[in-house]
Amino acid sequence: MHPTVVLAAPGFNGMQLLGAVTLTFFAAASAICLIAGLKGSDRIKIQNKDQALIWGFVTGALWVNAGGTWADWGKSFGDVGRSMTADTGFGDPGVGGSACLLLLVAWAWPFKKRMAFPAFLALSGAVLAGQAGGIPGMAVGIIRAIVSKMAGG
Repeated sequence: MHPTVVLAAPGFNGMQLLGAVTLTFFAAASAICLIAGLKGSDRIKIQNKDQALIWGFVTGALWVNAGGTWADWGKSFGDVGRSMTADTGFGDPGVGGSACLLLLVAWAWPFKKRMAFPAFLALSGAVLAGQAGGIPGMAVGIIRAIVSKMAGG
C-alpha cells in the first residue's frame, strides 16, 4: 500500500495554489502531456526525438514513483523493454545494461518523424534504470526525489 502524499504549496496569503496534489497527479499529468505531445497537440510540442526521449523518461520515472496501477503500467513497459534486450539470443546484458541499450537506441537511432518509438524506449528504459540502480538509476532517483519533494514527501 502506498501512502498518499499531498502537495501543500503556499500561495498568496497562505492559500494553496493547486490544492491537494498527490504523486498520482504527476503520473497522470505526464502521461496526458506525453500522449498529447505525440499526437500533435497545439500546446505541447514534441518535435524531435530528444524531446520525446525526455518526456518518455520522466513519465516512466513518475509512473513507478506513483505506485499502484501507474507502477503496474510502468513495470509492463519495463518488461517489454527487458524482453527486447534479454531474450535475443546474444546473452543477457542485465537490467542496467537493458536500460542503457534502450536509452542508447532511443537517443541514437534515426526515427525520422516517428516520435512514439523513442518515447516508448525511454519510458521503458527509465523503469529499468530505476530497477537497476547505480549510475543508470541516478536520473530516475533525482526525478523521484524532486517530485516527491514537490508533493510534500
